[in-house]
Amino acid sequence: MGSRDEELKEILMEKKRRLWNELRVELFENLGAQTNTQYENALDDGEQSLLDVIADTGLSVADSRKEELSHLEEAERKLKEGTYGICEDCGEEIPTERMKVVPDAIYCVSCQKKHEGPQFAPHSTI
Repeated sequence: MGSRDEELKEILMEKKRRLWNELRVELFENLGAQTNTQYENALDDGEQSLLDVIADTGLSVADSRKEELSHLEEAERKLKEGTYGICEDCGEEIPTERMKVVPDAIYCVSCQKKHEGPQFAPHSTI
């Protein structure tokens, strides 16, 4: 693995760790301390168990994080395939700076703008 690949992997893993931590905190805040112990074993069994717990509780507040995690899972799959950080449209490398800001980016900035159209153009060029 090259140095860019290593850097992209670290960016992705850090984002994933941070998101899981936020999700756990959010879950426990919403379930309350009393329910917390009920799910301790599930958390020990890993990430899938946590997703099951979230689904079981029907917490809608966690939906956006679950969606973001699924994007990160897809990014992790691409990392293993060697296609992570490559624009799905033009096939060019997505700049590392963009990947730092949006670790699950699948398009470079110019292709992203094409997909969003002028009405959704981002304020940033990263």
